[in-house]
Amino acid sequence: MKKGYWSGQVMEVKNAEKWNKYLEKYTAIAQNEAQNNTGNYKPIGMGVPAKIIQGENLMYAALVEFNSLQDALDCYNSESYQEALKELGENPEDTVIRNLSIVEGV
Repeated sequence: MKKGYWSGQVMEVKNAEKWNKYLEKYTAIAQNEAQNNTGNYKPIGMGVPAKIIQGENLMYAALVEFNSLQDALDCYNSESYQEALKELGENPEDTVIRNLSIVEGV
């Protein structure tokens, strides 16, 4: 079965307080998955890029692997992740400028 991935890049944090509340809930999701040893949610890369090939203003990036594309979509649509997203406010772009994509592995 092909894996699923979340690929995220953050260019600018406009409201650190809201962003940090989001990160607290997001981190709790990751810790819960690790603690339960589900193998479904595996952060495989996070931090300041070692080299930016194209583009600019990239603060940091993250890549999360899932057992399947459906698992990646289910996690995004889960109640716990949707609660985390609420921390970004009614217009998330007032809090953070970022990209988040969900893709299927090859």
